[in-house]
Amino acid sequence: MKKTFFILWALLSSLCVVGALIACWLEPSWMGAGLVLLAGYYSLCFFQFIRALCQPWGLLGPRRRAGYWFCLLLLPLALLPLHAAFEIWQQGGYSAERMGNVGILIATPLLAWLQDLMGYLGPMLLLASLGLAFAVGLLRLLKTQVVR
Repeated sequence: MKKTFFILWALLSSLCVVGALIACWLEPSWMGAGLVLLAGYYSLCFFQFIRALCQPWGLLGPRRRAGYWFCLLLLPLALLPLHAAFEIWQQGGYSAERMGNVGILIATPLLAWLQDLMGYLGPMLLLASLGLAFAVGLLRLLKTQVVR
């Protein structure tokens, strides 16, 4: 089973990294370079996560290394609300039609209500505080996990 997971990881990881490299090669930009770095980061974290899960103690033992790598896997997701807040700042206000991806994260009526109450700073501050709280919570949880 361990070999199956590593073979699956190798196939998916190589596809993602090669795809990101090709995209960066065809259109060089900072966004493409960030995509290559993100693909490499997830490749490393998933490899270490699978390796830690295959240890005899797994998730629940005294040396919970898998929790450490799982927290590192989730850490870039804290940037999604911050990116949505940046889009609101660029547009000069929250618009449900233009911000379709934010409706998935948080209820659209709440952001519209905050827009009416505080102006465009309302939804922007809420999303930024959610992103920062998620990142700080994951970093605090990382301290409780075993690294070795």
